[in-house]
Amino acid sequence: MERGTREQNIKRIIYLEDRINQCQRCPRLIKCMRKPSFGKGDLEPDVMMIFESENNITTDMDQVIAMRDMIKERFDTDRVYHSFLVRCQPKACTARESSSCIIEGKYLDKDYVCLLTNQVCDGIPIKASTTEIMNCLPFMLEEINILRPYYVILFGEIVSSYILKSCGVYDIHDGQRSYKYNGITLITTVDEMSFNAEAAASIGPA
Repeated sequence: MERGTREQNIKRIIYLEDRINQCQRCPRLIKCMRKPSFGKGDLEPDVMMIFESENNITTDMDQVIAMRDMIKERFDTDRVYHSFLVRCQPKACTARESSSCIIEGKYLDKDYVCLLTNQVCDGIPIKASTTEIMNCLPFMLEEINILRPYYVILFGEIVSSYILKSCGVYDIHDGQRSYKYNGITLITTVDEMSFNAEAAASIGPA
């Protein structure tokens, strides 16, 4: 498949995001979500960065910009895009577990106040289950195929494992490695918590 134009990519990404917004594959999970995580950046990217989910690193724009700058310098490009394997961050919530109240729709209002406690959500982010990851995975693969970057950087073991296996790669090695898939170079690296200038220097164009 050839790379689309910016206009084509915009239309396809909007259509993808609309379906993600309407996704009901994890009904229990989406009750405590205001909105899913969407990709951001250049819509004709040379490099695409994939994180596992939103966390205190990926929601800190200063840290994201710092990582993007390292990638831009290493790949000599300004066209960088980042996205997430898991669109809805799971949370551990004692209020939800202990409540016998049944509320239709989402438990959070527009200000992230929990309708069960009338307090700002204090749910603790946890790792997504295999089922939740598999429910999200088709969206991520579609996003890669829409944008068709030359390089896709997979942050962390979970992202690397699910994406590579979906692309037919099962001989997965530890550490930074490159794999070819339909004209795209997939590159594994450490997770965003450990990513620094040294890690960035170890990856780059083949």
